[in-house]
Amino acid sequence: MIKKYILKNSIGEVAGLIKDICGEISGFIDEANVNLFAAALYEVAINAIEHGNLGISYETKKEWIEKNIYHEKLAELLKTEAAKNTFVEISLEIENGYITLIVRDEGEGFKPQKAIEKIKQEDFMRNSGRGMMMMKSYFDEIKYNETGNSITLLKKIK
Repeated sequence: MIKKYILKNSIGEVAGLIKDICGEISGFIDEANVNLFAAALYEVAINAIEHGNLGISYETKKEWIEKNIYHEKLAELLKTEAAKNTFVEISLEIENGYITLIVRDEGEGFKPQKAIEKIKQEDFMRNSGRGMMMMKSYFDEIKYNETGNSITLLKKIK
């Protein structure tokens, strides 16, 4: 089974999309794992919007959070033409003993290994970036495309 989803750059639509996807996987993993899956997918979807399609760097997001203007700045960016004309594509596949999610944004991408090293140096006290570590601890395999604007997440079905 393969399903494809298109997510607008709308933070408000993320929860509904996750609910739909979790409904699809609920028969394959237990409830506790569905909740962990949902939390990890939320992080991936939000990152695809914020860092991918909207181009908000970690440093910029950190600064906005510290100045308490993050939500205001995000709202401004979500009204731009760039935000209205880009999407996040999500593909869900349940086959061969795995749940596979592919999430692709239309941003310029990033270097995942460089970001992971930075997170390790700054630890979990940072204002953002914990999602990458959460995904790494939940999913059995994580792969990025060469550009860094697509992530493939695999969860073994027990």
